[in-house]
Amino acid sequence: MDFPLLAIVVLILVVIGLIVGAAFLLGWGRRSGAAAGARAGARFTATRVEAILADLGDTLVIHAPPTVAADVVRAVVTERGKEFHLLADGAVGIRFIEPDDTIAWLRPESTGTVLRVETFRDYLGYPQTAPLWRNLRALVTAEAAARLIEVSPGPVSVFERGPLLDDRNARWFRQA
Repeated sequence: MDFPLLAIVVLILVVIGLIVGAAFLLGWGRRSGAAAGARAGARFTATRVEAILADLGDTLVIHAPPTVAADVVRAVVTERGKEFHLLADGAVGIRFIEPDDTIAWLRPESTGTVLRVETFRDYLGYPQTAPLWRNLRALVTAEAAARLIEVSPGPVSVFERGPLLDDRNARWFRQA
């Protein structure tokens, strides 16, 4: 065989090898990138969920009897009817999509009446109502101050995730 013919055959084999190798490398690169993206997304979501759970776990002690505390909360809820709802059982519902996405209760304690989240639902893979809960606590604090009722931070609640309601969302419950 002549050198130029041998060079052309080797060159053709190298080009074919590169094309076949590129097809395998592209598939591997896509799978590897997707796996790395999924891991990064899971880490981000886990960090975000920790912060949201801490926020939803914050409670508020209204230093007043339950009936007075209920009046304070009722005044705030009726004023902000789009975000907050008085549910039939006396609980306060916080709406992300449904009126009962997050449910908060007033519970009498020795130091006053505690406003705390009892249960909430995930949407899009994690709880969405933490900013609304923070807003409700701020509004209740302001309303209580306007009525000269003292409020303070209460004990922190811890939550446990319940079974899945759909492919990735669940309802969380306050641990007793």
